[in-house]
Amino acid sequence: MKFDNIDLASGVSGARDGHGLKRTRGYYVTGSEYGIGTTANGNLNSDYYIVWNHWPVFTGVSAEGTRSFGASTALGKIGISALTTALKETHVSGHLDCVIVRKSDRKAVRVKVTGTNHEHYETINPSNASTTITAIDPKEGPRTPETGRLTLLGYA
Repeated sequence: MKFDNIDLASGVSGARDGHGLKRTRGYYVTGSEYGIGTTANGNLNSDYYIVWNHWPVFTGVSAEGTRSFGASTALGKIGISALTTALKETHVSGHLDCVIVRKSDRKAVRVKVTGTNHEHYETINPSNASTTITAIDPKEGPRTPETGRLTLLGYA
């Protein structure tokens, strides 16, 4: 399971110290108008980072969403009790296919949303047919630029 994109819109790796999850539109992909984090106010959560293969693009009026997750869910098992989003209301293109990785032990959860309207991306709901949230078995990856870097340095 390979995910290629780890560099934030700033050009810095989200896995580096001082970076992580942040609910700010354009934090991950310039011009996407979509952000995902763990706090409703857009504060940085540097305990996690995201890698992705696909990222959605939005335009229009601003919208925000929050979805809580129980401790028994895949996200809850890596310490995430809620995902918050900041986006625009008109879905232009793309879909979300990302992995949220906990930095401390590299445990990961895949979040995939294939919907065609902003509600699918605003309040990420695993009971929606267009959304899947699954834990990743460490034997399956995810393979990312960060795991490649750590392997090269002898840390993984």
